[in-house]
Amino acid sequence: MKTFSWVVMGLVLMFGAGCASSSSAPAVSGPPVDVTGSWAGGFYGPLSNSVSMQLKQQGTAVTGTIEVGGRADLSGGLTGKVRGNMLDYNLANGGEGTLQVQGNTISGTVSGAPFRATKK
Repeated sequence: MKTFSWVVMGLVLMFGAGCASSSSAPAVSGPPVDVTGSWAGGFYGPLSNSVSMQLKQQGTAVTGTIEVGGRADLSGGLTGKVRGNMLDYNLANGGEGTLQVQGNTISGTVSGAPFRATKK
């Protein structure tokens, strides 16, 4: 019975390690992108809403503001860090996440809703 317990424990640990190593996050690539500037876009799909961002980047650190149309509770300050073509952000209201930057487009999923903006 003791051997069976060890086998089960080993399988659980192997399964847990396999789950921990899999990742659906986009790959970070290349030198940090420059996100400085004005961005306009929004959420699309069932939760469509306009968004504008003013971002400033120094090195990999990002600061700025975000305005979500008609949603003062989602608008305000933004801080973040650029890693290759990814922007990890934190909102003053407590939201956080990662967006992918490709050329003049920034996109991803924010609070479960698809988001896209372009640099003006």
